Amino acid sequence: MKTLYFVSNNLKSDTCIVHPKVTTFSEPIDYTLLSDKGEELAKKIAHLEELSQVEVIYSSCSFSAVATSKYLAQKNALDIFLDPRLQERVIGQLDSNDYEYLEGMQEHDFTFKLNHGESLEEVKLRMATCIKEILQSDYTTIFIATHSVAMFSLFLAWCSKDFNLEDRLILDYHDQVIFDGTKSDCDFIKVVFDGKKVVSIERY
Repeated sequence: MKTLYFVSNNLKSDTCIVHPKVTTFSEPIDYTLLSDKGEELAKKIAHLEELSQVEVIYSSCSFSAVATSKYLAQKNALDIFLDPRLQERVIGQLDSNDYEYLEGMQEHDFTFKLNHGESLEEVKLRMATCIKEILQSDYTTIFIATHSVAMFSLFLAWCSKDFNLEDRLILDYHDQVIFDGTKSDCDFIKVVFDGKKVVSIERY
């Protein structure tokens, strides 16, 4: 049995980090910092008793994910292994559209994507490839710092799907709501595997 803790710390700073060599639509997201509240949340997560048994930490390369991981890494005396497959979905070129348009289109069509962007299906596949490799390791208790839409995309493979009254996609596992179409300060989800099979999913 292996236990994976997926975490997305969504408390981001309003400070913009401007990189002189930004060449893709994903890089501005990669350079986003945590807010002060996000840093405090990361510290609280690190001191959860349940995470004291974490043996390895994987993180996307984004500043916010690494910052979320660092306190647990310090507490458990662990390194942080970066993997770009854990990055947030690449939004792409919105042009005259707004973000809500993209959300609505992608929640109804998992293959939909904007120019230079990714579909939820593409994100699910790259995330799933990463998780498959992680499950093949010798570690049994694993912390994964990633991002909300990337997590959502991955959980499409494991959860039942429905829509709420606002026409937002809901994911649930054995009658427990995992994603309910609303934004939260933190997405913290525990998944237990028996081999490659998911045996339980619990949202904290």
